[in-house]
Amino acid sequence: MLRLITLTALSCCIVSTAYAEDIPFFIKFPHIHKKHWYLSSGWSNGAHQSCEWRKELIEGVDGKLKLTLTDQHYGRVDTIGCAEIQSTKKYSYGRYETRMKAAYGSGLNTAFFTYTGPPHGVKEHDEIDFEFLGKENNLLQVGYWQNGINHETSFIELGYNASEEFHTYAFDWFPDKIIWYVDGEEVYRTTGKNPLPTNAQKLYFSLWSGGKGTKDWLGKFEYEAPKSAEIEWVSFTPHSQPN
Repeated sequence: MLRLITLTALSCCIVSTAYAEDIPFFIKFPHIHKKHWYLSSGWSNGAHQSCEWRKELIEGVDGKLKLTLTDQHYGRVDTIGCAEIQSTKKYSYGRYETRMKAAYGSGLNTAFFTYTGPPHGVKEHDEIDFEFLGKENNLLQVGYWQNGINHETSFIELGYNASEEFHTYAFDWFPDKIIWYVDGEEVYRTTGKNPLPTNAQKLYFSLWSGGKGTKDWLGKFEYEAPKSAEIEWVSFTPHSQPN
């Protein structure tokens, strides 16, 4: 699903109260330190994605981290470019929280999630998701994967335009449950009927466009103009020490 690309950081400086390897941590963007983050670049996640990750499309703007999807090619292949950032460290049970604004447009996916799997040397694919479906600017999808199986997907009507306003999104991951929040209010919790992730995971933000097989889920994608998502900060507070 994902692989790591070593790269040069956007900036030598960091604006944060802690480094991402510290636990707990609070990181205020826009600056990124290469010791703590990878920027995906020069590849994609296969046929379900119609764009290519490019590090040039992750930048600090007006005190925020900006992820952009665009048809500018930057000397690369003639494909649409999109953006993904991932932590270098893995984290386990705890509270993951961010303040962000999603992109809007049919066929787009803006995501705040954790993931681990074979590309990270772990047999099982475990994942916990916040996904904003750009076909509807007030629609949020939450859910998780355990050992490669997608469990308990739920669609949340936000009641506001997620592409125009910054809001705070969080999830608590416990051994026996996962709880998702929007602006401090619980919007979904696991039922207890399905197995939960157990493997420590990396933290991700991404903006991408759908390809083959995603039309029913994300809506039909047709490029019209650049689209962007923005992140103000991200934090992690453990419930116990990570694996």
